[in-house]
Amino acid sequence: MEPVIESLLLADFAEVVNGKLYLMGGGFTAVQMASLDQPHRFYVAASLRIPFSQSDRGVSFSGRLETLDAVPLDCWSLEGQIEASRAPGQREGDTVTMFAAPVDVIVPEPMDVVLRFRLGDDERTARFRLVVAQPDAEH
Repeated sequence: MEPVIESLLLADFAEVVNGKLYLMGGGFTAVQMASLDQPHRFYVAASLRIPFSQSDRGVSFSGRLETLDAVPLDCWSLEGQIEASRAPGQREGDTVTMFAAPVDVIVPEPMDVVLRFRLGDDERTARFRLVVAQPDAEH
């Protein structure tokens, strides 16, 4: 068995504390940016299943933003290794580990974007729209 991405979410904020994933504003499909000339931060969060045979070894992961036509956007990318440790005395069974990372994005115009996340040979995507927030209409 190979490592797999069990779930992938975008959120206004995400962090992992004591092995648990904490989200605020998760599962959106549109990011309302205050302006196009300032970066906007949101988070990518995932639940990752690492097989027993690959625990205590590094598994490569990467992430990037691209257009719907698969053209990479230079504003954000991520790569590294994640190591899921076996619990003391664990003799079998997969390890599920949570992942969260910030995404800072700046684009020249509103657009549809794909966040592509890879763990080993498994890949998931999250599609969303970057829009400029409209000021509230005066009454």
